[in-house]
Amino acid sequence: MVMVSSVVRLLLMVQLLLAMAATDEALDTRYYAATCPDAEAIVRNAMERLHYTDPTLAPALIRLLFHDCFVRGCDASVLIVPTPRYSSDRAAVPNHTLRGFGAVDAVKRALEAAYPAAVSCADALALMARDAVALLGGNRYDVALGRRDGTQSNPWEVDLPAPFARLDDVLAYFAARGFSAEETVVLFGAHTVGGAHCSSFRYRLTRPDGAMDETLRCDMLDTCGAAELPLDTDPATFFDPDTPFTVDNNYYAQLMSNRTLLQVDQEAATHPDTAPHVAYYAASPDAFMQRFSEAMAKLSNVGGLEGDAGEVRKVCSRYNN
Repeated sequence: MVMVSSVVRLLLMVQLLLAMAATDEALDTRYYAATCPDAEAIVRNAMERLHYTDPTLAPALIRLLFHDCFVRGCDASVLIVPTPRYSSDRAAVPNHTLRGFGAVDAVKRALEAAYPAAVSCADALALMARDAVALLGGNRYDVALGRRDGTQSNPWEVDLPAPFARLDDVLAYFAARGFSAEETVVLFGAHTVGGAHCSSFRYRLTRPDGAMDETLRCDMLDTCGAAELPLDTDPATFFDPDTPFTVDNNYYAQLMSNRTLLQVDQEAATHPDTAPHVAYYAASPDAFMQRFSEAMAKLSNVGGLEGDAGEVRKVCSRYNN
């Protein structure tokens, strides 16, 4: 069973790497210039309205893009709702806390109203994540377009790093998808916004590892409690309580002060392959802002489908057929 699982993972990785190479060549920032010239404006206007109503959506959409792109590539497979006939990525444990699906559906309805069956859900999500970064104060970046939506979504393929993973394993995971240690540290910077359920780090509160600031540990223990709780009642807290809705470099200052929640994040402050980058971005806000937008643009190009592969879904949460 272990050998079969390893072979499946290897085949999936080869498929993803081949797709990455093909997608980089095929995607184009002007892909919809002739067929859907207002597509980006429609997404941006919808995102502005959604952000005004619920500012917690923007960090959730950045996370949603990561969970989509790092499995089968950026193909919107994470958006498929499981049914009695088939399961989907959403059923996998790492995806149980994802949010923003309703926002994607709302944006897709707006796109369908203007340009039926033209803009893929994968492109819509990539644009929404870009606009989320900008709405949170980050640098706006260009998004190459032309992705197609996947026709497969399988929970057993979701092997995203766990919050308690060792940093060496996480670096290897990112490297397999084309990201250097420096780029991985930059993408960790997405934790400048959003938050985590206590279940992701409660073990660090009840079994101190010596790497978390003691005042923070006691405060979080008061917030989270020592007992494990069901997900729907488990408290959540911000990664960066000082500026939880602003893309900035404060996250790295927290790492330098041992005031971060996740073990893998904290390890980045002392690991020889990542500590210099953490220190650099803690001291260089402008450099972080630029590199974060570049890393997000690269993330949105991971794998995916193009040309006649896949489909353009009419509704993002289900296949056309």
